[in-house]
Amino acid sequence: MKNWKIPILVLLITVSLISVLSVNVEHSAMDLRKFRSYQELKDFLNSRTYAFRLGWYLSSGSMLKSVEDMSESAVEYSSTNVQVEGVDEADTVKTDGEYLYLAAGQEVIIAKAYPAEEAAIIARIPVGGVSSQLFISQDRLAVLYENNDQDNGIKTFVKVYDVSIKESPFLIRELSVDGSYVSSRLIGDYAYVTATKGAWIVNDQVSLPRIDSGDGNEEVVATEIYYEDTSDCGYTFTTVLAFNMQQDEQKPEHKVILSGWTSTLYVSKQSIYLTCSRISTTIVHRIQIENGEICIAANGEIPGTVLNQFSMDEYNGHFRIATTSRITSPNEEPFRLGLQNNIYVLDMNLTVVGRLEGLAKGETVHSVRFMDSLCYLVTFRKVDPFFVIDLSDPNTPKVLGELKVTGYSDYMHMYDENHVIGVGKETLGAERSM
Repeated sequence: MKNWKIPILVLLITVSLISVLSVNVEHSAMDLRKFRSYQELKDFLNSRTYAFRLGWYLSSGSMLKSVEDMSESAVEYSSTNVQVEGVDEADTVKTDGEYLYLAAGQEVIIAKAYPAEEAAIIARIPVGGVSSQLFISQDRLAVLYENNDQDNGIKTFVKVYDVSIKESPFLIRELSVDGSYVSSRLIGDYAYVTATKGAWIVNDQVSLPRIDSGDGNEEVVATEIYYEDTSDCGYTFTTVLAFNMQQDEQKPEHKVILSGWTSTLYVSKQSIYLTCSRISTTIVHRIQIENGEICIAANGEIPGTVLNQFSMDEYNGHFRIATTSRITSPNEEPFRLGLQNNIYVLDMNLTVVGRLEGLAKGETVHSVRFMDSLCYLVTFRKVDPFFVIDLSDPNTPKVLGELKVTGYSDYMHMYDENHVIGVGKETLGAERSM
């Protein structure tokens, strides 16, 4: 085997360019509805889920357990690097400019960070689980983590602490929801937390998700659950929980969707977009959010699969998404099967209004960044084609031009309106199988 090194490559790319592709309009909006009864939910899982037909019907709690295991002047400081301005993302380290808050194992450390000569650890908060991510909002600290209960499976917990006196933080609120933690965002005073739980049938009963909002552990009622009337290879209950970081008396809101496995999500100031990958397509659910209120707004399906949250964006009433799709072709290498990359533009009903398909055939998406009416797209096989795509007309996306360089970028960051910083790897001319 040929040995080769992959040094880090940082590219500062100045953008300009040229070419046009045509667009076909496609309608792909799908209806979401609620179950009318518990029995209808159970019948749906039995009849529509391939997994149950293949014998993944659970008859005991032990099998479920094994699956679940699966100064005077203002101090300047940097905050969490976020995708959308005004939409904070949870992280393992947060700062308010003077103090650091660090998730470290089963505790959170509060440290004095400024001025540097006074740096010291001033408090430790035991959280009862392995803390994973944090939010800081004024004098409130939210700690998000998972815990695996042998009897009840995986739960996602949120603990909110008052840290107005940094040396003496105290717990003021605790929430939990059944399932594995997916992601979260903080918009203003409201935090939105997403978790998924397998839609299993145990002892002939559907194991519904439970939510503890601080005033009791309540099971979600079947008639509150949304679903799409299609078959999938497996289903999960995806719960979106919203709560106010500043007002403890305000009851949390939640919505639950029964869908395929939630793979990633994107959040704007107005919407949460959940994606569920199938073999060759991606289901997208749009959830409208405003001041802690949650509304299931739309559902759609587009060809291909999504890389990560940066493959999605909302701008001027349209949702844009980049995918990689595989189309079987006898002329292609067996593994690649007609690999191609696409950009789709959807309206707020998640109906496709514009599309640009067939980009960089035989390659896969490695990074995407949307900036207003432009999309910057990096694909890779032997070299790194860097595409600049014009989305100013949602109905007619077009390629402005492309630049080919060795290696590829895994992440792109907007420096200003004319420059993009690409962070990735140099392949030194070596061919890689993706």
